[in-house]
Amino acid sequence: MIVTATQMKVKSIFGLFRFFRHVKNIKSQMANVEGLVFQELKGFSTLTGWENKEAMKAFRNNGHHLDAMKNIKNMGKAKSVTWEALAKPDWSEAKEKLRGIQF
Repeated sequence: MIVTATQMKVKSIFGLFRFFRHVKNIKSQMANVEGLVFQELKGFSTLTGWENKEAMKAFRNNGHHLDAMKNIKNMGKAKSVTWEALAKPDWSEAKEKLRGIQF
């Protein structure tokens, strides 16, 4: 399984509103995505599991998610980390992995 953890740092109140608009749209995209094993949203962080790298990339590089990535500078800064796992990790593992990545 491929796991991706992301964290967002919003730069302003306007960035916050843009962020929540994108989150709403991305949630609708995720409702019909193939290969998704699990998804969790916690504050400004996400944790997703995918059957394989191709499924993760197909989601990441299309639709509302791609639009959000193209407009990230209007919201703030983001960081992410992707790794292989045998089971769903907990948030402490995801946060530890994110800690090593710079915004």
